[in-house]
Amino acid sequence: MIMVQALLIAGVDGAEIKCYPLDERSVYTVRLSQDEPTTCVFPGGLKALVGANVSAKAEDHPGILLSHEAGTEYFSLRSLKEGATGALNIVFRGRVFALAFTTGAEPDRAVVFLDEPVTGVKGRPPTLETLRGCLERAKQLDRQAVQYPGMSSSLERAQPGNSTLYRAFTATVESVVRFDAEDVLVLRVRLESTLDVAVPYDPEGLAIRLGREFFPAALADASGSIPPKATTCIYLVIAGGPGGGRANLSVREKFSVIVPHP
Repeated sequence: MIMVQALLIAGVDGAEIKCYPLDERSVYTVRLSQDEPTTCVFPGGLKALVGANVSAKAEDHPGILLSHEAGTEYFSLRSLKEGATGALNIVFRGRVFALAFTTGAEPDRAVVFLDEPVTGVKGRPPTLETLRGCLERAKQLDRQAVQYPGMSSSLERAQPGNSTLYRAFTATVESVVRFDAEDVLVLRVRLESTLDVAVPYDPEGLAIRLGREFFPAALADASGSIPPKATTCIYLVIAGGPGGGRANLSVREKFSVIVPHP
């Protein structure tokens, strides 16, 4: 994480930094650029790197140029050809981790691999204090976005704008902020009603849905009522997955919002 902090200080946008838990059963896709390097960081020194269309020698004319010092925990890559693809197998702590590379828009500037449990593995859930801290940081980020629209954030954030239609109101996801270390998402949702009467709902039952999976809110900032012919905003904090492990949800997913109401 020291490498991540250094990149943020250097001005790298948080949306360009990816953090993944280590899992030898997965193939990680890393997006590269011809104009900027991408740095991959592991929790310790690497034993070996075996690549396809990847080389540390420019004279080999590879699609992807590699920069790595033996024994270090990181390496950097840059595409040398438009649309170049490649792959690396990383030998780390007696296990092999597979990386696939593509070249295109929105490259990853840094990819950090963490010693954390993957989805389905039991881990320690965030405390209530941690969840409240994430909520307040997300609110502060929203305020900064309004007051200083040019300010970049060190957190991954999206503004999807997708809506879930109910009989009495509409729920629109205005903002999603991800906290990687805590595996927490904070969603700001706009509830809008055109009825002449207030619309009650149950704050304890708020949740989001992605495909067939439901993720109940671990914490919510919601009043429980939408005023007549008005709009109100609520916040949902989603922590981990349904099985108690990491969910690793992306801010770019199109979530449906579950708002229980009479």
